[in-house]
Amino acid sequence: MNDSYNYVVLANKIDRQFLNNFSEYPEIGELPYEELTKKLEFHPARRIVFNNTFYNLREKEIKKIMELLSSQNIKFILITSDVECSLYGDYIYVYDGYQKVLEGLKETVLKEEKVLKKIGYGLPFVVDLALQLNYYDIFDKIYWNMDDLVRDLWS
Repeated sequence: MNDSYNYVVLANKIDRQFLNNFSEYPEIGELPYEELTKKLEFHPARRIVFNNTFYNLREKEIKKIMELLSSQNIKFILITSDVECSLYGDYIYVYDGYQKVLEGLKETVLKEEKVLKKIGYGLPFVVDLALQLNYYDIFDKIYWNMDDLVRDLWS
């Protein structure tokens, strides 16, 4: 793994056997926002595995977690079944069961809409909306962030 990337592992079968692939890094599961921020404030590791950690968090809370990680130079591996969370990483692995189906930079993997849909995923909402707006010649680029898309829509 490249030390400069944050990774997202999009998997539809997350069990202890699957998580063993990442056992060299400390793992954090689902926690309330306040408890998670306290745990991360002085975390000694340079890379952390999040196991569906963002599942019950609001987008605003996740953004603050991302800022906290960035300020402490902590990289992460986010293991999730939520395709929306794929936007938080730089590099994505997509698994169907235990079989790796896709791998690459976020911009490359999220262009593989047919493959993602075949294994039960779609595209993150903002990416799908941006593609639809491209189709109608409103934009000519893909957006990875809803705030940027809305700002450009109103410009």
